[in-house]
Order: sequence, then structure tokens, then C-alpha cells
Amino acid sequence: MPNAGKSTLLRALTGGRARTEVAGYAFTTLNPIVAVVRVAEDGSFDGEAEGAVYDETRVEEAHERELMDSGALADVLTRNQQRALESREGLDDPFAALEAFRFTVADNPGLIEHASANVGLGHSFLRSMERSHALVYVVDLSGPAPWDELRVLREEIEQYKPGMSAKARMVIANKADLLAGTGTDGDPASQEEIAEARAKLQRLQEFVAAEMRVPVEDVDGEDVPGRHLDVVPISAKYSMNLKKVVRLMRTYVEEARENASSKA
Repeated sequence: MPNAGKSTLLRALTGGRARTEVAGYAFTTLNPIVAVVRVAEDGSFDGEAEGAVYDETRVEEAHERELMDSGALADVLTRNQQRALESREGLDDPFAALEAFRFTVADNPGLIEHASANVGLGHSFLRSMERSHALVYVVDLSGPAPWDELRVLREEIEQYKPGMSAKARMVIANKADLLAGTGTDGDPASQEEIAEARAKLQRLQEFVAAEMRVPVEDVDGEDVPGRHLDVVPISAKYSMNLKKVVRLMRTYVEEARENASSKA
């Protein structure tokens, strides 16, 4: 759905390299934005920074202006100077020696109800999703009913192209700051708020287990119980639990590539 934090997630997965627009209103992303995620053998990824905070674009720009006006950035190297320094020291790509796997991830614009009927941005980006190896739903755990949003997302994808929802592999419950004891304003959360967030996550997990299984056909052509979707609570803003997201995404891409090569 719009404003679920997809652009913030893309920035967090790339260590800020993906300069997507992040704002507290819907449809800040009007076209799919693609970025590369690079993974080391130990599961760490390029740009991973525990505790890094990715805020709204206007907030970050205001902070940068304050630093510039105060002179705090006077001795900071420019991007070109930094690249020149790394080149002289043989550090053109510090992560290159660690990289074991890479894949691309696309931040698609928010999907609204009736998008399959070309409402909103409609077919323009639904078409781009057909090329994906796997789909990941992103819902706002701080919202009143993320399971209802999930139902709409699945139905719109399926109505657009029957069978396409079977590409779904994971549900990301974003804005799960409360699970880590942080309130929406950054202050410590109360025990009641934490308990409410945990109850909401449990209900989401139960909904996914009961109603979001993807049908799988066995070798005899008969329906089997189906594949379940992983549910991962995260906070893209505070870089929480992203290593698990990257590990699972890598698994999905590896499986898709193996399946494609076996059919070739």
C-alpha cells in the first residue's frame, strides 16, 4: 500500500545508495526504482549499518543544511575526493572481496484497491512486476489492520494476472519499531504499546498462515497444501532485522534461478 515504507526499505538495503524520495504522504514513488543488493558469505550486505537511521528526505536535507551552516562539514571529503582517495589506496570497491552474491530489488509504487482495473498508476508498474523472480509484500504494522491491506494487495495482483500472486514469498511487516521498544516519535514505548504491537504481529502471522498459502502443484499434478509465506517484522527507518530479509531474499532468487536453468 502507499506509505508502507518501501522506499525507506530500499535505502536501508543499499546503505543509502538508492536515493529514493521518502516522505510522510502517499505516492512519493511514481515509477519502479531498481537497486542492487550485494551480499557477503556471512549474510552481511553492502551498506549494512546497525543502528543507522533513514528519515524522511526533507528531514535529512534539513539536517545536512544545519551541518553545512555550522561548518561541521568543512573538512569532509566530497564524493569525488573520496573516490580518488580510495583509488589511490586500492580501495575502489571495499566490498568487492567480500561479495558472494548479488541480486536486484525493485521498489514499486504503492498499489491501491482497483489498481488491476488501471486505477491510480495501475498497469504501468504492475506490468514491470511480471519480470520479478519473487514478490514481497510490504505492510505497515503500525496501521490498524495490515492483514486487510495484505488481502487487497494479493487480490489486485491476482486480478491483474491470474497466477502472478504465486510469486509471493514474504510479508514484510514494516514500522515494527514498537517491538524493539521504540515509539513512533523515537521515544521509549510503553508496555501497553509493545503488547499491542506483539498482538498485531501475531494476528498478521495467523492471517498469513491461514489465508495466504501459495498453491503448489506436486509431480503428480495434484494440489498439495501449499507454500507458506515468511513473515518478517522490521523497521526500515532504524535498520532493524534487515539481515534476515536479505538472507531470505537471496534464497528466493537462488531457487528461482535454479528452476529457470533446469527448464532451459
